[in-house]
Amino acid sequence: MKESEALVNDRQTTKTSKSFWNDRISIHEELLNPGDSGVGTYADEVRYGFSNSPFGFFRVEVGPLGILALDFLDSLEHSNPATTQALMLRRWPKAVCVEDASLTERLAVDIFSRDSKAALPLYIRGNAFQLRIWRSILGIPESCLVSYALLAQMAEHAGAARAVGSALAANPIAYLIPCHRVLRADGHLGGFKWGLERKKTIIAYESALRDTDSKTIKAF
Repeated sequence: MKESEALVNDRQTTKTSKSFWNDRISIHEELLNPGDSGVGTYADEVRYGFSNSPFGFFRVEVGPLGILALDFLDSLEHSNPATTQALMLRRWPKAVCVEDASLTERLAVDIFSRDSKAALPLYIRGNAFQLRIWRSILGIPESCLVSYALLAQMAEHAGAARAVGSALAANPIAYLIPCHRVLRADGHLGGFKWGLERKKTIIAYESALRDTDSKTIKAF
């Protein structure tokens, strides 16, 4: 597969490995056509499982080219086998879904341990705007915060702060695609699909690891 930072047409993927906040991260991108949610089109095997993190219980879903989804869960009920099977069927109706506890435990260490050197390939699927926003978020250094408006500028879509918020809400991979580092222009937390208290906790955690107060890349 040719390495390129350009998006490609119609279900081909590109691999990008550049200066992300975590140098272990690389991404494979799949550009979805306008109006295509991607549901029902992914036919590879998906391995999934549940584990704990510094920010609570989570579910991870992994395909042959990398992590497809990482969701923090507010209740252990979400790990109920029947509930999980229904979710996986709805999300990946053409894929073979296999629970893999061993892989999940290894990924819990790889993702959240500060000492891990393991590669973290991500497989992200979205429209052109979403992919650009998610790629831009990956360039925000740990413990730095930006506004929705600034992120729009970083993605070369100045004035599209509201659309940026929608792209962040569609982010499939918590923490590794760090949408928690984006705040409102007035400094308030804004939104976060995995809960504002968790967003606050992650920001504080990253700030403490850097042994400094959270700072901004530039003024809001």
